[in-house]
Amino acid sequence: MMKKIIATSLLILTTAGAQAKSTDQIGFMSDYLFRGITQTDHGFAAYAQTKKTNGNGYGKISFINIDAPDNAEGIPVQMNVSFGYNSQFDVFNIDLEVITYNYLIDSRSDETEFKIGTSLSKSLDIALYRGIKNKTLYAELVYEKYLTNRLYLDAHVGYATQDDSDDSALDARVELGRDFPEFYGIDIYVAADFITDTTPYGNNGDQDDSELSYVFGVRKNF
Repeated sequence: MMKKIIATSLLILTTAGAQAKSTDQIGFMSDYLFRGITQTDHGFAAYAQTKKTNGNGYGKISFINIDAPDNAEGIPVQMNVSFGYNSQFDVFNIDLEVITYNYLIDSRSDETEFKIGTSLSKSLDIALYRGIKNKTLYAELVYEKYLTNRLYLDAHVGYATQDDSDDSALDARVELGRDFPEFYGIDIYVAADFITDTTPYGNNGDQDDSELSYVFGVRKNF
């Protein structure tokens, strides 16, 4: 598995080419929530990522720590590798992306998702993600808006379901942040996350436990 991850990572970085634009980011947050579900047992998370863009094509690699059982073997780190192409037309766009979620610990299984999305407006995007191994579907609506005084607002609403499950979940996140160019160019943000069911791929007989979480984070782009 490790050889496959390394080979895929190197392929994305090398095919980006010398003319590619690179954006690097590091950050930490009080909780790593993925689609409304904590991946760190509501604990601290740190991450690093790099994104390369060449024309309409792009590739990204990121590393972030996750929670793991005491008897698990490996490193409790999630590595995401993705590449895509955002086709631009006269009045609309189609963004196609392949995302792999690779876990460097044996308590989690890798997954690959295919994404298709488009921009409904300058601030509003919609996307559909299809998980291959777990046969999941995730629909997402994302809103991003720059406000006054260097403030920005990010929000999304998502719906998760699975082919072989009678269960599903809605999740939502609202994030308010501000960038501080005078303070090493960092961003500071707070967010509220809500999900209707923390076990969205169960069945109608399981208990739907909703959860509201608050997150504080700091990040810096290079």
